[in-house]
Amino acid sequence: MNKPDNHHKTNKASFKHCLKGTVTDRLLLILMLFAIGLLWFEIQKQLSHGLPTAYVYHQQRLLAEYPIPTDDTIIHVPAMGELGESDIEISKKGVRFVSSPCTTHHCTLAGHKAYAGSVLACVPNHIMVVVRGSSQGNEHTTFDAVAE
Repeated sequence: MNKPDNHHKTNKASFKHCLKGTVTDRLLLILMLFAIGLLWFEIQKQLSHGLPTAYVYHQQRLLAEYPIPTDDTIIHVPAMGELGESDIEISKKGVRFVSSPCTTHHCTLAGHKAYAGSVLACVPNHIMVVVRGSSQGNEHTTFDAVAE
């Protein structure tokens, strides 16, 4: 009636089997992880160079490019997409979708994005906004993958 629990031992054995490999395999794995880390930092450096700027795209075509204002100026950018016109607001708080013709409105609920590397998208309307540039002096300088 009492059967031994072989399931746990099988998982450990299969995990140890995955870790087996030659020295070359291990060196290649370490080299690839190091290369991924270097590429990550290079991409972050490229995104955070220059003044904070919002780039508005329809599919792969650039529609507009505006620096994020530091004063109380508010810029409204109409972006024509597949479903109709999306209204994008650029202010000192960051970039946000004010309205969009999509049915889910996830883009309008995303709020303001202001730090380098931020991406806002209205997927059904094929409109994307990317923020590039230095976020120095901006309160949105940290990135939290859980909250964002």
